[in-house]
Amino acid sequence: MQRSSIVKSLSIAGVVLSLAGIGGPSALAATTQQAPTAITRSTRNADDDAALKALVDQYGDINKTLIPLVGAYNARDLGGYQTADGKWQIRPKRLIRSSNLNGLTNGDKKVLSHDYHVTSIVDFRTPGQIDYEPDQPVPGATSTELSILGPHAFGDSSKHPTLSGDFSGDGSFYVQRLEFGYPAVNGYREFLNKLLTNPQATLYHCSSGKDRTGIATVLVMSILGMSEKTITDDYMQSNEVGGHVEAAWIKEYFSEIKSNYGSMTNYITTLINFTPAQQAKLRSMYLISTDGKKTAYSAPKAPAQVTQPTVVTPATPAQPAPAKPAATPATKPAVVTHQSGAADKPVKKHKVTKAKKKAKIKITSTKNLHTKYTYRLKGNKKWFKDSHLQKVFGHTPKHKKTTWKLVKEEHIKINGKKHTYFEVKDHAGHKAWIDKSYITKVK
Repeated sequence: MQRSSIVKSLSIAGVVLSLAGIGGPSALAATTQQAPTAITRSTRNADDDAALKALVDQYGDINKTLIPLVGAYNARDLGGYQTADGKWQIRPKRLIRSSNLNGLTNGDKKVLSHDYHVTSIVDFRTPGQIDYEPDQPVPGATSTELSILGPHAFGDSSKHPTLSGDFSGDGSFYVQRLEFGYPAVNGYREFLNKLLTNPQATLYHCSSGKDRTGIATVLVMSILGMSEKTITDDYMQSNEVGGHVEAAWIKEYFSEIKSNYGSMTNYITTLINFTPAQQAKLRSMYLISTDGKKTAYSAPKAPAQVTQPTVVTPATPAQPAPAKPAATPATKPAVVTHQSGAADKPVKKHKVTKAKKKAKIKITSTKNLHTKYTYRLKGNKKWFKDSHLQKVFGHTPKHKKTTWKLVKEEHIKINGKKHTYFEVKDHAGHKAWIDKSYITKVK
């Protein structure tokens, strides 16, 4: 295939060695990546073939999902992936992950437009990367730019910001920039919302289609119900076309989410702010049954409002009607009488509870701190993204022993009452705001 001659890749054998922890520094310590070396039919050897076979045996064959494009070497259709219970699968030709589209040929454009019905393209790259290698337009498709790393990140300041393909990944990069980073959280939320509006195919990509695109795929497949193994296998298959990802990176990503949020579902609901109703709608749009009937997944419907009591008391004609007059005084049940006998104005039997007013929060003073990692947080206590206490992170882990550094102190008035909140930061760069009373000093 022509694609093999233009793949931007590391040596597949080198990838396998790095996955095994042999022959080089740990990727978890890496912060930059050299420009990959292309592997072509003429340069591949027996070692490369053996390394590729090892990857396929462990993580599955990428050719089952790979779209044969000349100008995008990591384009894959997620259609066919099954949920953990095996009852549902992703619709074909609806969700396509890819490397950048700068090299698309006219034939590639026809494949995406006519064969896969791509009508929406989401580009996760930074503005500098997009300017250097702009996408080739796909007929009939709109394009949306959502920089997952913010407007100016890493390689954007260099002369050639995309020569190394995607930004180098490592465990801390995934956690700090793709899990908790503000641009990533907002970008992925907008991406998921766009998926809810497109009845045709959406293609989403970054530079190499492995890091930013990889995490977008993790989020989508998690919502749709794939198992963690299925998600990890798909993530690792970027190595089969010359990308460089490691199992340790995605493992650390999952681990941090579970430590801080308990589950991927809670992380998506709480931090990404993609609601359970939206998640149910996504499943109804992108899942079909695996029984051969291709039945659409049915999103649970909200219960209908009942205007009358659901329990009807049966008539009891055998009992004689009370000997009281039909019209009883209306004042007795409608008037509340104190022990003194004085009656208040008539009130309804069931008092309507008023909506709770939003707390008034005012920051009165701020102070930067420079403390060491000598503090821990009490478990299951509410913490926040900002000191205005408007965005809740959820609750602190019950048994987490992570130590934290105090980086900022703010005195806050909540409905006129004084409180002290600290911004805390751990060794991985996570930050949150929490009440002073929930912070304990490590002796």
